[in-house]
Amino acid sequence: MPLHIVWQNVADGEESLLAVPLLNAELILTMAGEIITDASWHVGGELTKTLSPQAVSVQSYLLNPMQTELHVTLLSQGSVYANTVWSALLAIPVGQVETYSGLAETLGSGPRAIAGACRNNPYAGIIPCHRVVAKRGIGGFMGQADGEFVALKHRLLEYERGLGLDRE
Repeated sequence: MPLHIVWQNVADGEESLLAVPLLNAELILTMAGEIITDASWHVGGELTKTLSPQAVSVQSYLLNPMQTELHVTLLSQGSVYANTVWSALLAIPVGQVETYSGLAETLGSGPRAIAGACRNNPYAGIIPCHRVVAKRGIGGFMGQADGEFVALKHRLLEYERGLGLDRE
């Protein structure tokens, strides 16, 4: 994957929000200068029409992650365990999914702990927690068991599956 992450321990700079529209939702990036300190999905409402160059870069990557390079700087946060899970999420290929229990087995953990790390992922959209599903069904997303975020998870997975078909 052409995603390049630089981890920073401190985030200095003026705080700002950057909106990245995608699939009838927006990924809202909280920035401290050039460092992303949070990324969360928002569904509903009017979508941003004018994008900054950085938002265009993120949007281009999300629309075509296999052929677009993205360099981001993220604030290092979370426990050692959470960071282990988030690293494993980055290894799930675009267009594919892993189950909570499968990831738990790989990491020597439990499915609920994996789900908790996914739920607490501060970089949704960049670190792809949407690629982790339940054994029986899609599972939750952004702390919801159903609703608008789970519908967004369906849209993200469908979109990425389509990208995977394009390369075959």
